[in-house]
Amino acid sequence: MKKYLASGLMAITCAATVAQSLPVKKISIFKNGTAMIIREGSTPIAGGKATLPVPSRAIYGSYFLGTGKDNAVRNIAIKNDTIKKEEKATAIWQLIAGNVGKKVTLSVAPAGKIDKTITGKILSYNQQSGLIRLQSDNNKIEVFRSTDVYLAEFAEEEKQTYLADSIQRSLVITPSNGSGNMNLQEIYLQTGVNWMPSYFMILKDEKSARLEMKATIENFADPLSDAETELIVGAPQMTNSDKLDPMTYDYQTAEGGTGYGSGAGSGLYNNVQAKTLTYAWSAAAPAADAFNQEFSATGEKNDDLYIYKIGKVSLGKNSKGIYPIFAGSIEYKDKYEGLIEDRSNYAESRAANNDETPIDVFHSLEIKNTASVPLTTAPVTIINEKDQFVAQNEISYTPAGSTSTVRLSKAIDIIMKNPEEETSRTDNAKKIGKQTYSSVKIKGTVTLENFQNKEVTVAVTKNTNGEVSTASDGGKITRQKSFTNINPLTQIKWDVKLAANQKKTVSYEYEVFFLPQQ
Repeated sequence: MKKYLASGLMAITCAATVAQSLPVKKISIFKNGTAMIIREGSTPIAGGKATLPVPSRAIYGSYFLGTGKDNAVRNIAIKNDTIKKEEKATAIWQLIAGNVGKKVTLSVAPAGKIDKTITGKILSYNQQSGLIRLQSDNNKIEVFRSTDVYLAEFAEEEKQTYLADSIQRSLVITPSNGSGNMNLQEIYLQTGVNWMPSYFMILKDEKSARLEMKATIENFADPLSDAETELIVGAPQMTNSDKLDPMTYDYQTAEGGTGYGSGAGSGLYNNVQAKTLTYAWSAAAPAADAFNQEFSATGEKNDDLYIYKIGKVSLGKNSKGIYPIFAGSIEYKDKYEGLIEDRSNYAESRAANNDETPIDVFHSLEIKNTASVPLTTAPVTIINEKDQFVAQNEISYTPAGSTSTVRLSKAIDIIMKNPEEETSRTDNAKKIGKQTYSSVKIKGTVTLENFQNKEVTVAVTKNTNGEVSTASDGGKITRQKSFTNINPLTQIKWDVKLAANQKKTVSYEYEVFFLPQQ
């Protein structure tokens, strides 16, 4: 005899709907959790009507239904039906509902009354009211609430499923020809499907690397079976991506009839348990040529979008799959960068900063996309030729033939310092309106020292709030006028080449106007 204690577990749906969906012919998946669905097939016409299920996640204004010329659509009605769906029983009331006609012993605790135990045959269970009708062994009919039952003991093997009431929303189509089959095509945008790219880069030598891209597809919508699948790179306008179409919800319960808050927004994937696609990996040592093969998914450019075509995909609801997109050689070069802000800010501080504390220099890779496809924005994991970890960062969108930069780490073997000193001062240097300004001239140096056993070039950017007059070593000066500050924002850029273990200094001079302290 099996015993069941009352529990609050949720039921899991495991049966099909009445109206049959058309097969998904093609799905185009965007990176924002949206997809365009194309379904094609035929559905029978019965009683002059054809029926399709309403897409549960269709985006506002995106659903359209196409038919052949010989049988046009006259109108479409949206109908709510209560249907029975077989579900797994995970609560006592569900086991009672699924085992009508069987013998059971129930322990009941009615409010304010003494507990009692009843043995008999289950006559019926009403899912709306929660009332159980039981014929006891002495032929008495007992009626009580399922919420009062805390223990159930079945005398025989019980059924583990029950028929649950469910609302089915259907499209009831009236065709011009009311017999036979109707050939249909559905096109709509929907939420619940997403793709996420990621990269893996192996630095082969000082100039070339192997870059591999994969795509992880998450499907929390309808199951896919041999559906032609496209992954879209780009940012097309989707004005209504946060609204469900009115066809998908009940007008009496939707908030203001807009569909907001109905599951189409950023919380779409919360609290969804997804099954991950698994692979059986061999315990043997990896092949010597692992991560050396090159491949590429078919792709094409469509105006401002790029489309990766990965072929036919089968992926169940609440599942994820991983798909290779491309792998090939790219070019790169080491890049070192150092940004120095205005450390003196003389107009505010009234002092030149001669601190020689080292300033961070960062090591990056400048990647040239020599592949035939664009690189979409995605995380990248980088290792070297010895399979040692280098960095994990992000590659920004990079068109074919263009370059992008991936920061690796702080360059611990390159030291950069930037002391400044005041060289001269002029009182009453400029008068604007009723304000009289003094001026100071400041000389600064940027000293770089390379402790590596190789040559490097450091791109140095120095920002100042002042008028730069000179910059040594071909420093490029860029001025940006300020309409609220007497001193312009000025930027100096150098590309400083350093031989192995070399130290080098560049210099600059600038003038700052300031209000004398009273």
